[in-house]
Amino acid sequence: MQWDPGGAAQSQSKLYIYLRFLRIEQIFFSLPNAYMGAFVAIRKIPSLYTLLLIFLALFFLRTAGMTNDNLADREIDAKNPRTRTRPLVTGKITVKEAKIIIAVSLVGFFITAYFVNIYAFILSPLIALIVMTYPYMKRYTEFANYQIATVQGLAVFSGAVAALGLYVSSFAQLLAGIPWFFVIATIFWAVGFDLYNHIPDAEFDRQMGLHSFAVRLGDKALPFAGFNQLLSVILAFMGDYFYHLGYIAYLATALHGLIMAYAYYLASKGDFGRAFYYNIYASVVLGIGVILAVIF
Repeated sequence: MQWDPGGAAQSQSKLYIYLRFLRIEQIFFSLPNAYMGAFVAIRKIPSLYTLLLIFLALFFLRTAGMTNDNLADREIDAKNPRTRTRPLVTGKITVKEAKIIIAVSLVGFFITAYFVNIYAFILSPLIALIVMTYPYMKRYTEFANYQIATVQGLAVFSGAVAALGLYVSSFAQLLAGIPWFFVIATIFWAVGFDLYNHIPDAEFDRQMGLHSFAVRLGDKALPFAGFNQLLSVILAFMGDYFYHLGYIAYLATALHGLIMAYAYYLASKGDFGRAFYYNIYASVVLGIGVILAVIF
């Protein structure tokens, strides 16, 4: 299996290689999750200023996290036939360039968090720590799958903090207003999403001493991924009900579940590349649907 979302042929332009290195499409696909958190938290359209800051914070932190992941894994990626075309492996992007990207992106993230609101700024070091330690956790525990999934859930959480933080006067009020059903639903969705990336590499990861539920569970890893995503759909429906979002949200959640079911079918046939991207589409559908439900 040669599919790799972070691979890039050496003959491509430098700009294209950077975009593949950062998996730029995943940054934009995560944006509806962050905006979903913001819209649901305050039950109205956030200001354009807040929406812009959410985008910038997400862009900077995902850029830092993705670059750090590639940097930490470059020697492992060089040994894996599926990931040998990644730019840090081929030398199209140097270690020095990667370190500069990480430093600039983290500074950009913290500056952006400062301008969002005081709660976002206070929480920003913790959120950055969770994101930046992921590639090292998979060397010790399979629960790294849940850590990277938590990073996805933090997009919803952070969007809510950005919008709601302008209206509350304490952390207790802030935490009470977070749309937790959607935060946790996103985490369970992302566990399955991440496992579609790990299952094809399970034997290689086992040989390298890396940990994931794909390695731990073997043939049961795919049903485990499906179980997590079923929980995701249930929690999303609970969020639709609890936050009184109406029929648009219910329809979006149903479509979200159907797309994930099709992705699971593709994965069961060994087509993990398409399954991976259909999972992204499922998340976008849920995010946009919930946003529309709040607006209308």
